[in-house]
Amino acid sequence: MHILLALMGIATFIAVWYWRLKMLSGAARHGLDAAKGAANLPRKLSFQHKARKGGLSVVSDPREAATVMMLEIARARGAVTAAQENAIIQEIRSHFGFDEAAATELIAQAGWLSRQAPAPHAVMARMSDVVLNTPDMTMKDFDDLASMLENVAVADGNVSTIERDLIQVWRRKSRLN
Repeated sequence: MHILLALMGIATFIAVWYWRLKMLSGAARHGLDAAKGAANLPRKLSFQHKARKGGLSVVSDPREAATVMMLEIARARGAVTAAQENAIIQEIRSHFGFDEAAATELIAQAGWLSRQAPAPHAVMARMSDVVLNTPDMTMKDFDDLASMLENVAVADGNVSTIERDLIQVWRRKSRLN
């Protein structure tokens, strides 16, 4: 009888410690999630602050402006296709040095900022001004942006007249023609 009682005691001891370790690992996991959220908090608050101001008037980062321009090219024929979105992500990753998650988030932010934008030509002109008024931008940077816009335009195959016209807005404003 005393052996059976000892086995039950050991089993209870193991069960209690297993439960405590499981609770500790859950708490650690929640703590890690909270730390990740806190690390992203300044960016999130900055985005919310910009969003309250409204629209494209708050775009001051040339990378954000370039992303809005690429989205306008992709939207020229209707909804953004998977090939166009992949092309935009690839351009952001290769030219801006973002990882895929940050690139996707930048696209979402740019899409949200341009959701109530005026005509595409006006958006391209406004975003072109943002890029052109950024200090330390060179003609090579301007040419790179033209290439990025062209790569998004050809992502679905043939380039439409509307897409060519939008790219020309950038080329004229940046004096690449």
